[in-house]
Amino acid sequence: EGKYDERVSVSSKDELGQLGESFNQMAEQLEQVESMRRQLIGDVSHELRTPLTAIKGSMEGLIDGVLPADTETYEQIRAEAERLSRLVDDLQELSRVEAHAYPLDFREVDVSSLVATAIKRLTPTARAKRITLTSSLPRDLPRLLADEDRLGQVLTNLTANGIQYTPEGGTVTISAERKNGEIQISVADTGVGIPPEHLAHIFTRFYRVDKSRSRASGGGSGIGLTIARHLVEAHGGRIWAESEGDGKGSRFVFTLPVR
Repeated sequence: EGKYDERVSVSSKDELGQLGESFNQMAEQLEQVESMRRQLIGDVSHELRTPLTAIKGSMEGLIDGVLPADTETYEQIRAEAERLSRLVDDLQELSRVEAHAYPLDFREVDVSSLVATAIKRLTPTARAKRITLTSSLPRDLPRLLADEDRLGQVLTNLTANGIQYTPEGGTVTISAERKNGEIQISVADTGVGIPPEHLAHIFTRFYRVDKSRSRASGGGSGIGLTIARHLVEAHGGRIWAESEGDGKGSRFVFTLPVR
């Protein structure tokens, strides 16, 4: 009987220890979630504040007579308002993709048509910066079973990112190949490049390699690459970035399974 009581006591201690460990793990997870929530609120507030401050400053300048009431001033205000609108749209889209609250309409998709659409959509932007936007595709690529609109969004985000960070006179090239049972699509640019220590974080929401340069150039919200990652992963694919460093261009690659 004494041995039985001893075994029960040991068993109870083990269970209490496991319970205590579970509570500790739960507490750590809740702390991480709260930390991420605070960081997200801080990031969103900062991103919203930038265009709002510019609009407020311009309006105060007009009221005080410091800024001229001319086309250039109004165009600056309009541009900041448009930037604010894009940011709100990006935040709504990010919320949907992170919650997986979007349907995927899987149909047969032709990769060459997908690339042609992205190039047509972004050619005016590339021409404005005197950037050459090209593609390099083999003729025998199989059709994919995927959501064409969502894949178009991924390709557009990656290509627009390449154009944004490529100086005038540069090149952005979209290419594709079949490799290890997958279609591998890449967007390579001759732009500013990415330092090695930033590659692992480049798809984190609001992450920018150089925040001051990005804002000065009227860059995006730092959300487009995050959205692209979620959409690629929802298709069962992978996405990553490659670069040899500052000034040596970048290459964004994503894969999609051939079904």
